[in-house]
Amino acid sequence: MNTNESLPKLDGFSGEIHTPASDRYDALRTGWNVAIVHTPDLIAVARDESDVQAAVAYAHREGLKVTVKATGHGQPRRAHGGLLLDVSQLDSVTIDPAASTATIGGGVQWGKVIEAAHPHGLAPLNGSSPGVGVVGYTLGGGFGLMVRTYGLTADHVRSMRVVLPDGRLATANREENSDLFWAMLGGGGAYGVVTQITMGLVPHAFAFGGNVMFDASRAEQVYGAWLDWTRDLPETVSSAVTMITFPPVPFVPEFLHGRSMLMLQACAASDAAQGEALLKPMREMEGAEFDSFRWMPSLEFGSIYNDPVDPLPAGGRGAMLKELDREALAAFLAAVGEPSKSPNLMIQLRHIGGAMARVEREASPLGGRRDARYLVYYLGVPMAPEHPRLMAEHAESGLAALQPWILSRGPLNFLGEGEVSAAHIREVFDAPDYDRLCAVKRAHDPNGVFAHAGVGVAD
Repeated sequence: MNTNESLPKLDGFSGEIHTPASDRYDALRTGWNVAIVHTPDLIAVARDESDVQAAVAYAHREGLKVTVKATGHGQPRRAHGGLLLDVSQLDSVTIDPAASTATIGGGVQWGKVIEAAHPHGLAPLNGSSPGVGVVGYTLGGGFGLMVRTYGLTADHVRSMRVVLPDGRLATANREENSDLFWAMLGGGGAYGVVTQITMGLVPHAFAFGGNVMFDASRAEQVYGAWLDWTRDLPETVSSAVTMITFPPVPFVPEFLHGRSMLMLQACAASDAAQGEALLKPMREMEGAEFDSFRWMPSLEFGSIYNDPVDPLPAGGRGAMLKELDREALAAFLAAVGEPSKSPNLMIQLRHIGGAMARVEREASPLGGRRDARYLVYYLGVPMAPEHPRLMAEHAESGLAALQPWILSRGPLNFLGEGEVSAAHIREVFDAPDYDRLCAVKRAHDPNGVFAHAGVGVAD
């Protein structure tokens, strides 16, 4: 606890309070993505749900904007002033094997849910990185490892406990506060702080997954084969091809330093034999290297994409594609250029669609975007002052080349970090859903207390 006597008094708050004078201020104002540095007037580290209520109520009374941070993997907008609320200590996980559900605290990372569910033969619908926070990921939609088999992670949410902008606690589900529930299932965290979320699990404590690499000089061949392969691929397989130039850093094997590669990553929600058969055409292509595909426990699902674990600076932007064909691939590759010269470290095409398209349109704000078949994402790691600009220009050029095939920007999980514009947030949703999101925002947060998480009052 910061003992500075000049600290404000937050009635009912038992956690830590920090100002810019605090020794821990710098450590707390950023998260995993160290490129996103907030400059709040006050940081409140909540110990429990009542602390969240107390902190939000204080901010409401004092006219402060609130930014919520759990892991800090991605924030749409940086906070300048106001209150930064750290919820990482809300870390409880309870599994109900009979109902196949998990009840998860607002600060929990996916890895903890995976570990709790695995002994029961169950798994959550997490994404590529076990270190990402459950709530932020889910409120962005959740385009996970089994998205084609089970749809969006948001589609499996049963209920949420939400601290509203005035500090009151509400339950949101299909029957209670249904408008709030709808808005948060892909519309982001602009409406309140989720302190607890209950979601369905799937019977996949094991799956067939992994990755296989090809030299980037084979790009036209590999992308073309992948495109043909995905045309008639059963919904049991969700996959991606990632173009990456490996940096000379300790967590990358030395034999890959500086090498530009294409990495096919896939998860087959099937038995081992079916997974082997379905992945065989890609794994047996000429030039395949470093094949890691295997029958694996959910505890090892993070090895499919091998996302970085340690904090680093990152910036990205993406779009959902209504279709992908040979003409689109040619435009994509021409815009990417020489991989080793790309300012974006990683450029990814994901195969989505499948089950996510069969959910009723009215179930979430992403109803108008469920027809997307592929997703493109540019991610860079800025290491010099000019890099963010170069990354953005390269990504925008790539997205412009794909414009005839783009359904929309986003989703929120892949929209970007730091300075995401209201215009880009607006483009994630079709007009009727966006208008409804704005109406929910005005109804629940007319003063814009949560100003940095998505749709704004004035948007």
